[in-house]
Amino acid sequence: MRLKIVVCLLAVLAAAPTHAAPVSVRVDPARGFDPRVDYASLLAFGPWDDRNYDLTLEDLAVLAPDEAENREAIPAFFRVRMRQARPELRKSGPAQYPRHAYVIFRQMFGGYLVDDVLYPTAARDGARWVFDRETGVRVDDPAAATAFVTGEVRVTSPNGAAESAIKVSPADPDRVIAGTNGPLGGQRMHYSTNGGTTWTQVNLPLGGTSGDPAVDWSSDGANAYTTTLGNCSFFGCQVWFYRSNDFGATWTGLESATPGDPRREIATSSADKEYLHVDKHATSPYKDRVYVTWHNNNVMQFAVSADRGNTFASQTFSNNSAELGIGSDIASGKNGEVWYFWPAFNSRTIRMRKSTNGGQTFGTSIVVASTQGAFTFPLPSFDARQAFLYVAADADLSSGTYGGSVYAAWTDATAPTTSNPSTNHGRVQVAYSRDGGGSWTVTTPHPTADALTVDRYHPWLAVGADGVVHVVYYDTSRSADRTRVDLFYAYSTDGAQTWSVPQRVTSVQSPNINDGFEWGDYNGLDIVLQNLIAIYTDNRDESGGTAQSVDVYAIGIPPGGASPGAGTVPDGDAIAGAPLTVDRSGGDVALSWSAACGLATDYAVYEGQLGVPNSLVSRLCSTGGATTATITPNQDAAYYLVVPLNAGNEGSYGRDGLGNERAPAATACATQQIAACSAP
Repeated sequence: MRLKIVVCLLAVLAAAPTHAAPVSVRVDPARGFDPRVDYASLLAFGPWDDRNYDLTLEDLAVLAPDEAENREAIPAFFRVRMRQARPELRKSGPAQYPRHAYVIFRQMFGGYLVDDVLYPTAARDGARWVFDRETGVRVDDPAAATAFVTGEVRVTSPNGAAESAIKVSPADPDRVIAGTNGPLGGQRMHYSTNGGTTWTQVNLPLGGTSGDPAVDWSSDGANAYTTTLGNCSFFGCQVWFYRSNDFGATWTGLESATPGDPRREIATSSADKEYLHVDKHATSPYKDRVYVTWHNNNVMQFAVSADRGNTFASQTFSNNSAELGIGSDIASGKNGEVWYFWPAFNSRTIRMRKSTNGGQTFGTSIVVASTQGAFTFPLPSFDARQAFLYVAADADLSSGTYGGSVYAAWTDATAPTTSNPSTNHGRVQVAYSRDGGGSWTVTTPHPTADALTVDRYHPWLAVGADGVVHVVYYDTSRSADRTRVDLFYAYSTDGAQTWSVPQRVTSVQSPNINDGFEWGDYNGLDIVLQNLIAIYTDNRDESGGTAQSVDVYAIGIPPGGASPGAGTVPDGDAIAGAPLTVDRSGGDVALSWSAACGLATDYAVYEGQLGVPNSLVSRLCSTGGATTATITPNQDAAYYLVVPLNAGNEGSYGRDGLGNERAPAATACATQQIAACSAP
């Protein structure tokens, strides 16, 4: 019966004259993963997609008995994955799939993949689905890439949004979450399934939010988190915490513990300017603890959760006048250390407290640096709300030369400030510590010779897995009257001792808009692997005129500091060739890569644990020369490395961000011998 249906469908497909340049689908059983599956029969379940070849007989068991009657334009593999993720979906009658299922499919996968060509849409022609040949784009064409975002993308709509935070999933860089203050009042959440290229805006449940967003992920990427100020009144605000179990699409994850209650009220009054951090390092004894900072009447506060945000324990720091502040941030280390930073405005200092027991207790405060500014100060581009002294912090979790270093960045003035914007000058400062926070050195990540003619402010800092330190900030160097800004980027490969020449990353200059809020208080930055993304307030007029349009944009930035060399995995940018890709194949992972340069005749495959240096173990010491392999993972949060082989020797394991050769695995498949690449 199945064969009869398939033959009929293929025959109709070949006879279709009604659709412009129709594409004929030829299902090849040999490409299927499971020989028990009649893959051609899946044509009855929506438009064809080559990702159907990964389905097993067990996968197909989740489909409804009347699946072929569900006429949604979503292919079989997507139906299976959605039903596996949501077993509560109906298996009979109407409305078995969400009305949004097709939109979700398009957002996640970009279209239908057929013979290495991606078709954005499919059209029904009688009993079958057809593709328009003219719309297809080969997946090796940059236009079809689903890689991490490059360039600027508007996140918010309509206009009227500022103050933003962003985080990339540590398990899947295609998934990105963001929070913004506005538009239309309150806090708005945003999620992307394609590395920040496109965004979907959603609201937090129950309403009553007021902004000051912060976001982060659990170490496995299963949970997304956000905090917001809420229920604000003359008595101040509360701090609310939410969890998402579906990558930011909805924020009701905590209802699994408290039905009907999707949030936690961490602070109930007088709160302001909260921030959020999750310890994600694999070796930390406190991995996945959630840390939240804020202040009550300028007395610094702290909360920690050991159960992914279900419950929190809070504590209050000193109310001594020299310690009062606003604008805190947290970083954590490989051994679970917690560093809590904030600017203390009365004493004009950047301060830090450290915990070595997962935030249960903290040591006395240490002065990181003194500041010229106190709380805010006016600049020509920021004369109403004024530039805000806040701290952005991160730690180097790598095993490189500067591994274990802790960093903090903030805005400061070049001299004591006045109430006259034209006499003040903004600069960005970065401090680093090599001894766990005991002592600090301050550097400047931009030129200083033009300090009296250029303002820099609103920095955010992130440290890559290779130890490279990245900073973004506003810069007025292209504005003679210092009223317009661009977003600039700088990086350091020597632990923030010296910095690259800063580069402008925005294409359009943003004017000051004197609306009382101007740029808000802060921007955001995150990096996972080599995926660097910033989020910021942008006042450009999208129509090219002079209209006022305050929006939040995200921008993908090619990270500096990476040194490609022998064995570097091609990324389609600096080095030609297909990248090493990892796809699901039932319970296994399917690896695919391009041929190595030089005389490689075979390949070894290694598996390591994300975040754990020197954890590589061999999984295959030979692929028989093939550039594909299927492996059953030995652990969660794994990564894979393919090493070329020739004449009984292994080649390079690639180079780290500082250009140094990575060491071979402790139990390598063969003796390493690195040779220069040469044409085959």
